[in-house]
Amino acid sequence: MKAMPTLLHHHSHATLMRRRRLSRTWAGMVLGWSLIRTLIVWAAVGDYGLNPWIYLAIDLCSAIVDAITTPLMVICFVDDRYRKAVQWGLIALVAFLVPDLYIFLGTRTLPMKLIVIICAIIALTLMIGVIGVVRKIRRAKALRLSAACLRPSD
Repeated sequence: MKAMPTLLHHHSHATLMRRRRLSRTWAGMVLGWSLIRTLIVWAAVGDYGLNPWIYLAIDLCSAIVDAITTPLMVICFVDDRYRKAVQWGLIALVAFLVPDLYIFLGTRTLPMKLIVIICAIIALTLMIGVIGVVRKIRRAKALRLSAACLRPSD
């Protein structure tokens, strides 16, 4: 029985540094959005009993998890490590949803109109996030493929 060869991805120093820079940029954006989102949520549902400090703590913890897991998921997809990418993606999805769940659990009864608006915003931001991640993966795979085509053959 012959063992299946494993694909090892050896990346250049420049590629690794670019990935690190992009991951740090993503982390900064996620943490910044967390602060902005807390102000928006507090203004929208603060009158319904939401504690903005608890929400901020939950959102910051979730943002830290998202800041780590989303770049790892993208990198795994780019490197064709799909099982690991799905694992990181599931963790990122949970991190994305936890602060929104607190909105429903941490408030008194919300009017149906507000529930619909919050759910629509959650769905819209999730869709935008998925589209953005898919675009990043496609762009990175195309870049990797074009770089592989330009390399002289061994």
